[in-house]
Amino acid sequence: MRTPRYLSPSSLSLFERDREEYYMKHLAPIRAPRIPQAIYMSIGSAFDAYVKAELHSALFGPGADPQFEFDTIFVDQVEAHNRDWAITHGQYVFDCYKTSGSYGDLLELLQASQYKPQFEFTVEGDVEGVPLLGKPDCRFVHPNGTHVILDWKVNGYCSRHGSTPYKFYALIRDGWMKDIAKKSRGAGKAHPKFDPVLLNDMTISGHYLEETSTDWADQLSIYSWMLGEPVGDENTLIGIDQIVCKPQPGDHPLIRIANHRSHISKEYQESLVDRLKYCWKRVTTGYVFDNLSREDNDQRCEELDNEAVSLIGDGTPESEWFKKVCRPMRFR
Repeated sequence: MRTPRYLSPSSLSLFERDREEYYMKHLAPIRAPRIPQAIYMSIGSAFDAYVKAELHSALFGPGADPQFEFDTIFVDQVEAHNRDWAITHGQYVFDCYKTSGSYGDLLELLQASQYKPQFEFTVEGDVEGVPLLGKPDCRFVHPNGTHVILDWKVNGYCSRHGSTPYKFYALIRDGWMKDIAKKSRGAGKAHPKFDPVLLNDMTISGHYLEETSTDWADQLSIYSWMLGEPVGDENTLIGIDQIVCKPQPGDHPLIRIANHRSHISKEYQESLVDRLKYCWKRVTTGYVFDNLSREDNDQRCEELDNEAVSLIGDGTPESEWFKKVCRPMRFR
């Protein structure tokens, strides 16, 4: 069994959601092949490429860093089988984001940042003996000195039912002009249960981020620690620009942007550290399935080692069919 070099927000989530899939992906001596990027995942990656490339160009000048050219980010994040579709639909999402005013407001804040804003960068470190790694979307320092970590989420773009904004947002905006559709209910307003409080003279939600989404709170907590904030600190501003989609006739959904501005409670951060320590203990001792006896755990690990190898296939139509049928069933 291999030992991973670190835990990340996504690996912790997978460990807690499907421990056997985590084992085959991260611990098996021969890893199971990656599951191909689903088309609904590619839309967020494509939007990322558009927004980060344009913000970087606006802040530092065109071509200032090849790493943040659109083509570089897009090819790195969007798998080849999705690119023709994602380049068009990602542009549409980005256009809606700009139409809503969210892009312009963010650019103004980034231009006023006390320190050089950072995009799509890797951070790593150690928290109570657990090595961690993260890749924040954006980090800057507000003019009043508050450290801000911002993340973008795209929800429901490919869904037949669409998505709704998560609760407690500070503001929701329409991403379309009046000639496309009528103004949505609540546009330009906060969530009905938004409870404003002040954080360094800024108005944010009185509800902690974990009350909106524990997945978001896990991810952004780890990012904040790797950026030097102490565990339990509640003074980092967490921004999530959530892009929510509603199906309409045609190829593109209607899009709204919910701007979440919050922080994460001391208690939640401390509980997250406990979860990370538990996960790290399981994967470093080899006793991954502690609901079993140690003997049964070892036997199950061996079975998963064999299953991981079987999923590699030999390139024949039969093996490709086996991978497509069996892996998604396991992953669900």
